[in-house]
Amino acid sequence: MNKTKQELWDERIKSFLASGLSQRAWCQEQELPEHQLRYWLYKYQARTVQPATNRWVSMEPASTTSMSGVSLRVGNISLDVEPGFDQQVLADVLRSLTTIC
Repeated sequence: MNKTKQELWDERIKSFLASGLSQRAWCQEQELPEHQLRYWLYKYQARTVQPATNRWVSMEPASTTSMSGVSLRVGNISLDVEPGFDQQVLADVLRSLTTIC
């Protein structure tokens, strides 16, 4: 049975994501052009990534005198948020991370 290009690339993308390698390293190892991986990764994420609209949580500081920050850890990603952070920058960073993770 012949696999469609989408099925073939779905398998390749799952392999790439599980590898922990950079796009460049994985493509060199697989002898594939990077632009093909980027193209199919974009298509894969468009089909599989859920919109983030229901996953955001609003947080307000309990006290303005508190000097402690927050550490967020998701998988192997760690993000430290210090007091006085820019909420829009944090939202942009998290949106970018959810796109690639």
